Amino acid sequence: MLAAAIGRKRNEPLADLAALEFGIRIDQQGTRLNDFQVTRMGGKLNANLSNRVYLSDAIFLVGLSSENAGFLAELEEALKHPKYAVFLGRRSCPPTLPLVLGIREGGLYQSLLNEEWLVPDWQRKALLRFSRERSLRIVMDDAQGGAIKKDVPVSFSPFKREYRYRYLKELPGKIVGTGECQGSTEHDPMMELR
Repeated sequence: MLAAAIGRKRNEPLADLAALEFGIRIDQQGTRLNDFQVTRMGGKLNANLSNRVYLSDAIFLVGLSSENAGFLAELEEALKHPKYAVFLGRRSCPPTLPLVLGIREGGLYQSLLNEEWLVPDWQRKALLRFSRERSLRIVMDDAQGGAIKKDVPVSFSPFKREYRYRYLKELPGKIVGTGECQGSTEHDPMMELR
């Protein structure tokens, strides 16, 4: 998404973007959406069949950190006014606005903790129906992390897409709640007769 926003072509280097520290807070898990696709490749070629999995109605807070504040400001401006269309996996999956919440002072983890819960009020009530609070997971890049993911782009070239590994660590999440339980399991059938 960042490469598209700043106008990088698919064969241009991505080392400066891959060097950014990345963290994410999961404000709403979303639901899995399975999509079966058939792609016709022309008269003499066979159709391609594929299964794709998407997340529907998920809400994520993504943070990036760098020692170079000027580069972060450049990325912020590019996301506000992208050179190429930005989307989440497919062109038919645009991100919701606002895409950029701004640059914050302090560390990445602390910034993810301090930011307000992004779920709208009407959805918060449903999410907190059975408990007074919930913890929003925070996952960050960490060289000592226990999880490994191969998703750091080295090249988006259509002739040789290449990704490298990164290490992840889950940190204590942000606790959100209402202070009172929205949904009660107690039922008094005689209440209507009073």
